[in-house]
Amino acid sequence: MLKPVDRDRQYAIQAAIVRIMKARATLKNQALIQEVMSQLSQRFTPTVQEIKKAIEAVLQKEYIERAKGQRDTFNYLA
Repeated sequence: MLKPVDRDRQYAIQAAIVRIMKARATLKNQALIQEVMSQLSQRFTPTVQEIKKAIEAVLQKEYIERAKGQRDTFNYLA
């Protein structure tokens, strides 16, 4: 079970992903990871693994989708 701090961080990472994707509409995986790190660096430094897990969660919630024919590119849906 996640500690409350870890759970809050996961939500913060997911919120950052949605904010970034809403502003950009389409973004490559590496650019998204860099942007999330720079946005959250004031509060805490997320690991790449945490960001990837959050991207998967946001994909499952259908806020973003993988671009057709491009595994490393995401499109904003919501």
